[in-house]
Amino acid sequence: MIADYHVHTPYCGHAHGKIIHYIESAIEKGIQEIGFSDHLGRYYLTGTQRRRYWDWGMDERGLVRYFSELSDLREIFAGRISIKIGLEIDYIEGAEDLLQPFLDAFTLDFCIGSIHCIPRFGWKHLSDYHAAANSIEIYSEYFRLAQAALRSGLFHSLAHPDFIWRYIRWPEQYEQIVSDLSDTVQTAAEVNRGIEINANGFIFSRSGQIKDFDPFDTLLNLIKHFNAPVTIGSDAHDPAMVGKAYPELIELLLEKNIDSFRSFTEGNAVERVLG
Repeated sequence: MIADYHVHTPYCGHAHGKIIHYIESAIEKGIQEIGFSDHLGRYYLTGTQRRRYWDWGMDERGLVRYFSELSDLREIFAGRISIKIGLEIDYIEGAEDLLQPFLDAFTLDFCIGSIHCIPRFGWKHLSDYHAAANSIEIYSEYFRLAQAALRSGLFHSLAHPDFIWRYIRWPEQYEQIVSDLSDTVQTAAEVNRGIEINANGFIFSRSGQIKDFDPFDTLLNLIKHFNAPVTIGSDAHDPAMVGKAYPELIELLLEKNIDSFRSFTEGNAVERVLG
């Protein structure tokens, strides 16, 4: 089976194309299950928190429409492709109790947790930290938050753990970073939560921007070593990007003996054979 469990929609405000076109693209590429995981906005935070955090994603009205449209499309495409309804939600330490009631209000299939902002180093997107001098401390804080997100129980999988090295300079002395990454994957295994294998991370690893070391390859080796569960996603923001680089990515995963992934129905995980 092949599935894409990280797909966005125009409801987040920075993806393009109609939802039906994402579904049709998945069918054309032989993907049997598509998991939509659009960004949830920060509207559930306190007023003080909202003033601090930059925001993107859906507000409550958009979330209702998103859920309704996907529910209708799931019925229309029944028998052709399985459509799962999820969310990508930024993990915000200390706001767990504020988020839970909103998750309880919808029958979601899955949620993936992500980290795009590290408050200790600023309230902006990680891409705005590119000039940061002390990258090792930023990496350590990123993976500390990743482990907290996994332990929170709010998310079924940790989205794109490779996200940070796509934006923050990979330092020459990286032993501590690898240790923090290892602790993160081990935490996922211990709490039985997924680590997302993201197609963007795979593509970046082939770009040669990090010399003499491939952290994405190390991530896969750690997943296998700790037998951590995984989800797989393209992070598509355009219909053409659904399942991007999947043939090469899946070939690599099978070479690494990572031959299964998780799918979800109403929060319940099922292990699927990959391929």
